[in-house]
Amino acid sequence: MLPVKMVFADMDGTFLATNKSVPPQNMELLDVLASCGIGFVPCTGRPVSAVPQQVLDHKATHYAVGSNGSVVYDVQAGEPIHVVGMSRRAVLDLYESVRGLNVTFDVFSDGKVYAERARYEAMSSYGIDEPTLLMLRRVRIPVDASVPELVERARAVEKITCFWLDERDRRGLELAIERVGAFSSAHGHPKNFELQAEGVSKGFALTWLCEHVGVGSADVVAFGDEANDVTLLEAAGDGVAMSNAIPEVQEVANHIAPSNDDAGVASYVMALLGVAD
Repeated sequence: MLPVKMVFADMDGTFLATNKSVPPQNMELLDVLASCGIGFVPCTGRPVSAVPQQVLDHKATHYAVGSNGSVVYDVQAGEPIHVVGMSRRAVLDLYESVRGLNVTFDVFSDGKVYAERARYEAMSSYGIDEPTLLMLRRVRIPVDASVPELVERARAVEKITCFWLDERDRRGLELAIERVGAFSSAHGHPKNFELQAEGVSKGFALTWLCEHVGVGSADVVAFGDEANDVTLLEAAGDGVAMSNAIPEVQEVANHIAPSNDDAGVASYVMALLGVAD
């Protein structure tokens, strides 16, 4: 009997190195998982389309979770199988409340991320680390449309991400989120708030997908490093924090793995399976 049936892993700060590359050992792990019939599930705050293609294309990857649990995607079928959209009224209410702040207001919808062009261009002055900034700019589509126009066009608003400039903007954003009160909120980066529909999280998606494929959550191992990974680790039978994880994540973890830059996911799972990495 294998000790695990599915592996869920956050991407940034967990499965990916700090420079956003995929460590070779982690790709080797996917080969091992495929040979054992163990499914690998990228579970990210990114849209699924922004998961590294080599991970999505791997035969171990049948499903992926995007937008912090708002979307569960069947990779082989090339389509979402579960989408939970946000309240459009709540999104627009929040937008009106923060228009005067120096924050981004990135709209995740229909598998893509859209940003008002001025906010997209201002993001480079927010003190975001360079590897993350490059990834954010690559993933987002700058548009001349306003957020209300983007919301109106969307089939579903999956997620909103707001990066902030300084402490005044952070506090103003936090107060606006509390006032609207219709979201699940967590940090995926020290300088952002990530918002989904109320009750939606990575842990919510793990539970849904396990039920969908008939795997008990007790037979799942999950990895994470940031606040938006807490529910993921709590929902898994074995929740594993990276050694580079924030204290909040390490506190809820069953175990601690080596850091993302040391391919900690591969090291932990290879040891679990009794395979030398």
